[in-house]
Amino acid sequence: MTTTKAMTMTTVSIALMLALSTSSVYAAQDNAYHHEAEIGFLDSDDGGDGIFNANYRYYFKAVEQADKPYALADFFHQGSKVAVRYSTSDFDDIYALSGQYVFDSNWFINAEVSQVDFEEYEYSTTLDSFTIYAVNLGYFFTDYSALTLGYSTMSESKATSFTSSSYNSERYYSNDFDAFRLTYEHFIPLQSTVGVMLTGTLAYSDEQYSDHFLNSDTNDQGQVTNSNSEQNITYDRYNVAINADWYINNSWSVGAVIEQGNTDTHYNYSSANYDDVGSIDQTDTSTSINTRYTWRFADIFSAKFSLSYSNFDGEYENDSQTNFSVGVNARF
Repeated sequence: MTTTKAMTMTTVSIALMLALSTSSVYAAQDNAYHHEAEIGFLDSDDGGDGIFNANYRYYFKAVEQADKPYALADFFHQGSKVAVRYSTSDFDDIYALSGQYVFDSNWFINAEVSQVDFEEYEYSTTLDSFTIYAVNLGYFFTDYSALTLGYSTMSESKATSFTSSSYNSERYYSNDFDAFRLTYEHFIPLQSTVGVMLTGTLAYSDEQYSDHFLNSDTNDQGQVTNSNSEQNITYDRYNVAINADWYINNSWSVGAVIEQGNTDTHYNYSSANYDDVGSIDQTDTSTSINTRYTWRFADIFSAKFSLSYSNFDGEYENDSQTNFSVGVNARF
């Protein structure tokens, strides 16, 4: 697996260098577009088989992409659109439908519904799928800045049972999630290079997990023994993140992200023989650096490359990960 990962990353590095060295051979026309479609693949050194992504957007007003970073054409457009996306991995499949409407007053609203389907396991008793609903309200202060307040929610439950001549088991599982997010985006033009994109985010989420077991066992003398248990866990999370992307030119950027989160966990476990109530408070910090490049090799098509390294520093664990992605984008 390690050899395969190394060969794949080497291939991506070679492709990126070729793109950088040949980008001046052909000058693609930066025409305005209404349609944008993209397919991509993201992989990492965590041992998984990666994530495949596909998405499509339709803009009601043509998007101008000349004389600005290609990756920020959507941000500068500040227009109404609809979009669909799909991603798949070893663990889940995600389907999403979203739309945005921009008012003449520079206020905008967008909404998204996402369906997450997990890989099925024969004896799985957790959720097989859930649906996330999200809505955002925002305002464009200038052509270079925007403030967005977002809310997302998910509430799902599942019941399973097993019955035999002497044994009966029932399980009730539920998961409820609510999140609020405030995001400010600001692009700063520069003279010697294109500019810097700054993004600041404040987020809060509340997640409630509940798991109930109801069991009854009948022995040979007809005596019934009940062994019920209940587990409830609540997670309160607070996050703050700052992201800076420096666009050296319209195709190439380097960036960094720093994020700090605090999680307050409350748990309550009870059964016939054991009870436990408590809480855990932890603070985690994650940092990452990245570089991205868009190779405009045709009037419609572009190849996209990205490479990032992240480090997670938690109270109970530390981890680092390298991610890379390749994709093909079409704008017409």
